Amino acid sequence: MSRDALLAKIDHANAGRGDMDVKAAADALIAEPDRFRVTFNDQPLYDRFVEKATSETVTATVETLDALADVPAAVAAYMAARDLGNRIALQPRESLTALDWSAFETAATAQMNEVLALTFADAAIAETGSLVFRTGPDAPVLLNFLPLHHLAVVRRSAILPHMEDVFDHFGTSAADQPRSLNIITGTSGTADIEAKNVRGAHGPRFMHIYCLSG
Repeated sequence: MSRDALLAKIDHANAGRGDMDVKAAADALIAEPDRFRVTFNDQPLYDRFVEKATSETVTATVETLDALADVPAAVAAYMAARDLGNRIALQPRESLTALDWSAFETAATAQMNEVLALTFADAAIAETGSLVFRTGPDAPVLLNFLPLHHLAVVRRSAILPHMEDVFDHFGTSAADQPRSLNIITGTSGTADIEAKNVRGAHGPRFMHIYCLSG
C-alpha cells in the first residue's frame, strides 16, 4: 500500500470524528481510571511492590532496613558477599552523604565501567515494582544507568499505588514538578537475540533495593 493510500485510509476512518470526541474519550479514561488499570485493594502496597520488584521479569531484590543509618552496613555486607571491593559511586544527596562511609572509597559521579552506585529513590510504584528518581544537582542521572550493580534506597512511606500517582506526589502545580523523572523498573534487560532474556545489556545487571521502614 502506498503512503498516499495509507493516509487516505486513515482519513476515511477518522471522518466525522471531531476534537470533542477525542477529548470526551480522554476525559472518560481520567474519570474512571480503575476501569482501565490493575487494582489490588486487598494487598498492602509494600507487599505488592516487593512482589512485582522481585518478579521474574523485573529481577530486583529487596531488603528491609529499620533506619537510614543502617544503610552503610547493609551496603558493606552486599559488597563483601560478592567480592566487589569498597568503591561506591554515591549520590550526593545530603541524606546519604551524611552517613558514615569511612570504610568506603566514594565518588559523586559514575565512571563508564562503574561497579556499584547507591542512590535514593524519591518514590516507588506498587503496581509495577518501579522506582522513581527526580533529576537535580544532587541526583546525577547516570548513577542510575552506568553501574553494574544499582543499589537504591526508598522509604516505605513513599510507595505509591499507581504510576498516575507519581505526579501528585511531587505537587499539584507545574512549578512543583521536577525538570524530569526517571522511572526505573528493575534491571536492564533485552530479549532481542533468540528471545532469550539477557540482563545488563544496556544498563545495570543487578538492582538491590533497601526499603526503609522508619
